[in-house]
Amino acid sequence: MKITPRRIVTLMSLSLLTTTSLLQADEGMWLFNNPPREQLKQTYGFEPSDAWLEHVQKSAVRFNSGGSGSFVSPDGLVMSNHHVGADCLQKLSDSEHNYYRDGFHARSRAEEKGCHDLELNVLMSIENVSDRINAAVKAGMSDQESFLARRGAMAEG
Repeated sequence: MKITPRRIVTLMSLSLLTTTSLLQADEGMWLFNNPPREQLKQTYGFEPSDAWLEHVQKSAVRFNSGGSGSFVSPDGLVMSNHHVGADCLQKLSDSEHNYYRDGFHARSRAEEKGCHDLELNVLMSIENVSDRINAAVKAGMSDQESFLARRGAMAEG
């Protein structure tokens, strides 16, 4: 039997279908200030403390380019996926060094290269502002006016 690209795709698809039916994921998303404590305890025997949750929250970062990562040192070293740093790697590269293709290992802090136009965001706190934002909408406002009133309240912080 000749193995053609079509047969390979078919076999891969069948393999994917049979393995994904065995996988199960926990449902839902939750905030760090309201985790499903009972579900975590019953399902995994895990009881996260408030201190542990705060540590995990403040260890996670969001790149302004849309990627995510996490702090892995107290000095700000961040771990992420290669594609998250791809833009910076290309900007740092020159005719002698292709950091995107070849990578880079700094042997000391002095050799480290910085991504100067990259910004990291860290969630420091969570506050429910629903009542304040919704209070900006007054009776009789149109949909557009309501939208603008909410947006203005959000901008006020």
